[in-house]
Amino acid sequence: MNIKLDKILLCILWLLAVTLGTSFVFNTIFGFNIFSAAHWQYLSYLQASKEPVSNVFYILLVILIFITIFGLYVLFVPRLRTIKFPKIFKRNIKKQQSTAQNNQTDASTLDILPAEEQGIQVFKPQTVNASTMRPPRLHLSIPTTNTLNAVSSNPYPAQPQNMQRTTATNMKEADYSEIRDIFTQAGYTTKQAPKINGIQTALLAIGNEETLWLGTVGIKTTELRSMIDKISQIFSDTLDDIYINVNGFVINAVDAQNSESDDILKFDSISSLREYIQTVPNPPLNEEEKENFEAYSEYIDTVIKYIGSM
Repeated sequence: MNIKLDKILLCILWLLAVTLGTSFVFNTIFGFNIFSAAHWQYLSYLQASKEPVSNVFYILLVILIFITIFGLYVLFVPRLRTIKFPKIFKRNIKKQQSTAQNNQTDASTLDILPAEEQGIQVFKPQTVNASTMRPPRLHLSIPTTNTLNAVSSNPYPAQPQNMQRTTATNMKEADYSEIRDIFTQAGYTTKQAPKINGIQTALLAIGNEETLWLGTVGIKTTELRSMIDKISQIFSDTLDDIYINVNGFVINAVDAQNSESDDILKFDSISSLREYIQTVPNPPLNEEEKENFEAYSEYIDTVIKYIGSM
């Protein structure tokens, strides 16, 4: 990241504190005023005439210089960001790795801490439908040409929500790839689009400055808002002082005419999405930002895997 103003102010504050501390120490021990030119001239006279000067004076001077440099290093050099995952998060990841090594697919081997210990609502295994844990990916019914013609020619759609969800399903193969290309061309890094709350997303892309884009097709804006709240809660639980800005958009939203989610972007076509994204491209990364972005990208990959295991 670029050096921010707050870091510069902290460094100035640190230099002032060290300078005042040094002045106090030398005045107290040696009666030497570091702000006095006459005192420094007298010290140079003693050194030139080879008069003995206390070794403690030089030792303290070296120590204070080292403390000053070390403090500036700590303030300037970017520290590695620590990501604290909750215990249930860590156990799920460890269990997935163990399951992959043993080639086991039995979901009953997952070791999840009790809800009372974690403070997280956990559903009992007997009440959870196994199909919702890992939904089938290829059981998609492709409508015939007659069906599509009937939908497009019906001026009075009796079930607009179901029809738009069918349209969203049909868009997966071709248009979802086009949506990803739009963000790739704008400089964003696309990730595997996860299924959140049982709804398949069309896009998940990240940019610098901890930016994330989450896009869907043919659903309600309130459903996308619920998905954003869920992923934002994961960020809040696993990050201490890092805020990730999540931007959401829906193409052909079911409730576009009466949407209550003003912060959700709504587009009537992929073309309008392309026109908008071209106005907000992801700025290129400099050398200082690349390391932080790689760590951010790895964190998002971990979150996506965690969402997929829920």
